[in-house]
Amino acid sequence: MPGTRPAHVAVVNLPMLGHVNPTLGVVEELVRRGHRVTYAISEHFVHQVKAAGAEPVLYPVDAGDGSEPPERLSEGFARAVHASLGALPALTRAYGADRPDLILYDVYGFAGLILGAQWRIPTVLFSPTHLSYGGIIPELFDGTPAVPDLPGHQDLTDALTSRGLDPSRLDEFESPAYAIAALPRTFQRRPDTVTAGRVAYTGPILGDRSHQGTWHPPHPDARILLISLGSQFTRRPDFYRACVEAFADGDHHVVMSIGFEVSPSDLGPLPANVEIHAHVPQVSVLSRAEAFVTHAGMGGTMEAVAHGVPMVAVPQMAEQRVNAAQIEHLRLGVHLPRERVTPAALREAVRTVTDSPEIRAGLDALRAELADAGGAGAAADLIEEALRSGVTP
Repeated sequence: MPGTRPAHVAVVNLPMLGHVNPTLGVVEELVRRGHRVTYAISEHFVHQVKAAGAEPVLYPVDAGDGSEPPERLSEGFARAVHASLGALPALTRAYGADRPDLILYDVYGFAGLILGAQWRIPTVLFSPTHLSYGGIIPELFDGTPAVPDLPGHQDLTDALTSRGLDPSRLDEFESPAYAIAALPRTFQRRPDTVTAGRVAYTGPILGDRSHQGTWHPPHPDARILLISLGSQFTRRPDFYRACVEAFADGDHHVVMSIGFEVSPSDLGPLPANVEIHAHVPQVSVLSRAEAFVTHAGMGGTMEAVAHGVPMVAVPQMAEQRVNAAQIEHLRLGVHLPRERVTPAALREAVRTVTDSPEIRAGLDALRAELADAGGAGAAADLIEEALRSGVTP
């Protein structure tokens, strides 16, 4: 935007695919506008960050015990706090000698919030999911009454206090001055209750995903069905077996992503129309897909909407159940609770979403909103506005 000088923007994120991917298009746009972008992340994401044009700033992560991430988001909040506070020493050293002009921090990237407060640097919150809305804490965080009751919140308070900062700064978790939400406002849960100051509902910011590879159908006329539970809740061999049985030798060519914890051999003999991968270039497959059986994570949900692909939502935890309800309410697909998954139910759900004119109309309506949302450009505009304002949290 006119009047915005080139700046150093630091992105502080969690080492999770669903949090990193939505930011990469913003990084590309900021770099295109002449800004220098550094990106605080773990070593696992160096390739993606460099491909987007940012300089990685690495911090150590606890590899954990190999267990699946918790389905209870309150436990996930505590893990995010642990990761953020563990990153603080390395990021304090790195950025202490290379002070950014603005910090763009993930909704759970508390290290970025703390450093911005300590150094009085303008901050912008980036949310790959719903912004904080009225009732979000009990609804998503397993009935927890309020933010101060979340596990790990006291650790954040102590971290602020130890740096001579007012613990009330944690209110920014719910009410940031500037916020970017990588979804359209229509999909936001209870948008009228969002308490952030300036918000850019950008829709999904897909950016250049060529570094993730490409996928090609077995023949040009193949009807493609994509099945994926994302990158976290993948230890579901019974679910994958139900999918194989549901669509064996059917009308669709099935592309199924099963993660790295389940072996294809665990699923028994595979019919010719089913291909199994630990990971797929999801955007590339969605560009050809007729339907998507998904856990209803926000990233995949928005990618499906952007490509006009109807969904069968099989959520695995509370946040995804909220998304599944929105998918059904906005006529983007159907919600199939995981406890009701059978081969017959899966077949019927896919038949419904591919044949329904109401679902096609719902997808077309939300895609029209995405066309006006602004994407990476709107996100970069808001960041530049925060830079010009110089407002510190």
